[in-house]
Amino acid sequence: MPPRPVLYFTRFVPDYNVPALELLNERLGGRLVVCAGDPPPGSSLASLGSSASRRLPWVALRNYWFRGETLHWQPWGHAFLKHPRPSVVIAEESPRSLSLPGLLRAARRSGAATALWGHFSSNRRAFDPSRHPLDRYRVQLARSVDVFVAYTDAVAASVGEWIDAERVFVARNTLDTHTLFALDDALRSEGRDAVRARLGLPSGEPVLCYIGRLVPEKGLDLLLQTYERLRSMRPAHCVVIGGGSGTTLVAEVARRVGGITATGPLTALADSAPWLFASDLALLPGSLGLSVNHAFSFGLPVVSIAAGSGARMHGPEIDYVVEGENGLLAPADAESLVSAVERVLRDRERFSSAARQYARTHLSIERMVEGLEAAIAYAEGSR
Repeated sequence: MPPRPVLYFTRFVPDYNVPALELLNERLGGRLVVCAGDPPPGSSLASLGSSASRRLPWVALRNYWFRGETLHWQPWGHAFLKHPRPSVVIAEESPRSLSLPGLLRAARRSGAATALWGHFSSNRRAFDPSRHPLDRYRVQLARSVDVFVAYTDAVAASVGEWIDAERVFVARNTLDTHTLFALDDALRSEGRDAVRARLGLPSGEPVLCYIGRLVPEKGLDLLLQTYERLRSMRPAHCVVIGGGSGTTLVAEVARRVGGITATGPLTALADSAPWLFASDLALLPGSLGLSVNHAFSFGLPVVSIAAGSGARMHGPEIDYVVEGENGLLAPADAESLVSAVERVLRDRERFSSAARQYARTHLSIERMVEGLEAAIAYAEGSR
């Protein structure tokens, strides 16, 4: 009898997750089957990836989106017709997915162990099941499965207060660090001055870098206000990597203030790597996500806003920023952010070394996959 597959159900697979899933599939002996659809057309998420041309075993599913991207439905029956006896069903943890409870029931009927993997948090408020019905629903779903896999240790600790902690595992969400670390090593051999020279960046002044979508929730207005204030006080340059609705605003500030290099979106890691490596710090004054991992991989400390400082909350990756070591979190105003930038610049070598070391110690793709492997092994052992 062939080994039973492990089915992973998700709304869609961003390109940055593919290397981790490929490595997980290798570790599982080819048993991983991805069951996913495409991101909503016309959305800013559409640039993150699609189900086309994957090397992984794949079951293409349809996605239905309601109220913009607020609610989601994914018919999952086709996957069980193709793979009727899965060993484990891993589902993306998302309270927006109306089809998720039915999927978990179908998984249990098939004899599979069940797992949830995801954020388990809101980017708009603190997690509080005692007060918020959506968080109570999250806890209810987490209690219904055999295993829960969290993105960070802090999320795991929060979940562990509400369900059996031994069923909670951590797979730190990350990027393709095999590629990122190799690019960083090559650029370090070249030297930062040489990289700046070939990119046309100034050699004698600080360079700030922003990478991410140019949309309001990423703090674009605050980024530009902070840079303008800093440049009024001292020479400085700003590299803006990304695309989106704020492209015109970046161009306007660049014309008025000067010293801004806007690269547009750079989806290939090799294309963005030199710009990150050549910078002094990452200024990311909005909702943090995997841009933290990206910056740390090239030794860039992160300056951002503190959660609850009047702006949108962060993704789980905020937990990777260790205050005063690999980054700083400031109140959400330009003056405070300028002070944080200046503090990092005064002690840049220490901050940079800590950022690079944190990425290589805690955020490698191997660490992420090891967490998923451990969760799958526990789930299979529970049946």
